[in-house]
Amino acid sequence: MNLLARSLFQTPQPTLAIRRGLRKSAKIPITLAKSMPGLGSAGTVVYVNKAYMRHELYPKHLAEYVVARTGPRDRSAIAEQENIAPSRKEPKSPQDVHSLALRNQDIISRIMGLEPLVFKRSTVNTDENSKEDSQGIYGSLTKADVIKELEAKHGIIVDKSALSMDDKIKSTGDYTCTVKLIYAGQASLKCKVVSEVAESQA
Repeated sequence: MNLLARSLFQTPQPTLAIRRGLRKSAKIPITLAKSMPGLGSAGTVVYVNKAYMRHELYPKHLAEYVVARTGPRDRSAIAEQENIAPSRKEPKSPQDVHSLALRNQDIISRIMGLEPLVFKRSTVNTDENSKEDSQGIYGSLTKADVIKELEAKHGIIVDKSALSMDDKIKSTGDYTCTVKLIYAGQASLKCKVVSEVAESQA
């Protein structure tokens, strides 16, 4: 009976040790969005307490969760990441941050000095006697059109997520888009949609 009592009395001890071990390892990997004293520089993966990340870092946009990859490797997603415009790539070190800031500032400066981008479109109302300042166009003008024209005419590469404009422009006239880049601010980009008939007559 004494041996049985001792064995029953000693069994909870390993369980307590396991629980304590779990508490000590309650840290998760995160990626710092900004340099923080005591933790690391922007882009660094560090381990912090779950509660600290949930209540302090993540709500203030100071860090992002590291999502573990599961399942087969998504090569299409990797290819898409490689094709992201340099102005939108995530910096991984202070040197990368500095280079990205200089590159984006140069892009913003160049955009601010551009003349309006002109887009010719066939109009729905082609009556030359029409007095309307704005005419409907066939199709629409999209972000993809603006980005393509910006690269073709001026060699400026901008990611679609950095461009803010009306979802679809469907009439002639003057429009203003906004290009916003990290570490560089934003710049207005003017676009002008004209009728192909009016341009040919001019």
